[in-house]
Amino acid sequence: MDYRQLSFIDTDEIPNPLKGKRICLTGEFRMPQKELSAKLKAAGVETIDRVSDTRVYKEGDAIPPVKESTTFFVVGANPNEDSMKRHALNEHDGYHAKMISEDKLYDYLAGHYADEDMVPDVVEKRLYIDMSYYNWTAPVINGKTFVSRVSSPLNYDKDGLHNPLSQLEIYVPTLPDADMDVFRQIIGNFGGYANAEYFDETNIVMLGDSTLAKLQQGIEDEIILGIEQKYNSSGSKIFNVQFTCESDFIRWVQARLEHFPDESTKVLLEKYLTNKSHLTLQSRDNYGRDH
Repeated sequence: MDYRQLSFIDTDEIPNPLKGKRICLTGEFRMPQKELSAKLKAAGVETIDRVSDTRVYKEGDAIPPVKESTTFFVVGANPNEDSMKRHALNEHDGYHAKMISEDKLYDYLAGHYADEDMVPDVVEKRLYIDMSYYNWTAPVINGKTFVSRVSSPLNYDKDGLHNPLSQLEIYVPTLPDADMDVFRQIIGNFGGYANAEYFDETNIVMLGDSTLAKLQQGIEDEIILGIEQKYNSSGSKIFNVQFTCESDFIRWVQARLEHFPDESTKVLLEKYLTNKSHLTLQSRDNYGRDH
């Protein structure tokens, strides 16, 4: 595309998608910086963040795009890798700045756009959980390791020596075919706080095996949808939880009891496993009668 051939085209149908928006530019652009900035301002862009391709950012420096207010993330040639990571982190937290190419930006400036190019004036936090959240690694951006961000899933050592639950808030929804009083008490025996609801302070989400199986198939059940709704309506700006699942937790409990025998926890575990087997068989029998 020859940017010199671009011209503004007035439209009475819909306003320019850029009008009143905050945009972030990363990478190299064919149009000179001053000329591009002037055209963006003329199109009504409110704020322009440009990730420098020459500045040496110090460790910990904030690199755009800004989380809550960036509406368009424009990627030129050789984009800044840390800026791309920042965009991905913002997406992880539910803030979805629309990523567009340099050519698409020039289309907007030329008046070539449609309804699907429009974005809301206000960036709304919208979390959509898939398996990438279950298997997520906290990023290193501009040399800064986000020690406040936790990677997922919860890491259990195979020998059960390290206790990853102590003093943490754990959301434990009702699991199919399980005695939840017993299951939550097992967690309590290891110093974890097993909650029947998801809170802003939640550190760990304990998914039932059936919920995890559905998520692996791209299906969000009522547990996942409930977490999304709670987070989206909260004042939190970061989604910072670790996921784990029922089976992985039980295997860890069994391994830990071999090294640190505890009669109370052993009795609870045996009761859980016995009740789980009984309820699972009962559910299968009921399913067979219904079908």
